[in-house]
Amino acid sequence: MQPVIKKIEALALSISVQSGIGIIETISEKDGTKKAIFKITAKTPLMTKDGHQIGASAIPVKGRLIAFVDSSIPLPMQAPPQTEPLLVIFDQYDKKGEVAMGVFNEMLFSEQLNLKLHVKDSTEIVDLQGKRVEKEGLYRKVLIVLYEVTTRSRPTQTNPTKIIVTNVLAE
Repeated sequence: MQPVIKKIEALALSISVQSGIGIIETISEKDGTKKAIFKITAKTPLMTKDGHQIGASAIPVKGRLIAFVDSSIPLPMQAPPQTEPLLVIFDQYDKKGEVAMGVFNEMLFSEQLNLKLHVKDSTEIVDLQGKRVEKEGLYRKVLIVLYEVTTRSRPTQTNPTKIIVTNVLAE
């Protein structure tokens, strides 16, 4: 089954480690209510908006986070919900650009995001370890797409600056 990826934006309230798992408790930026608790394992990518990998200790309390979760995975019935995100982005205030995460077809279009990618020679395409990946390796995989501007057309289109290929496959 194809993952249904949901984007959650929040502020880090606290960051701790329990039994070798990083715990990031978050609050809503709008009203300060508890939003979610993210469980961070060694497999969870943590990065900045420009695609650089970081450690959990680099995320400041009250730092803005963008987490991507697979909403097709059931959550425990507790408040606030606890989940293991597919990706956590530390949204630095001085960094421009956007981050999207989704599955793209052979035309590099994501139905879920309504986003079409135009990959140029200057687009950096790597896996989570930083190894170069060919454009042909992008189809039916969950991609992290970093970009700065989009068209206002439908579907929205962009020339990504960086694409990170995850090890999550779409069926």
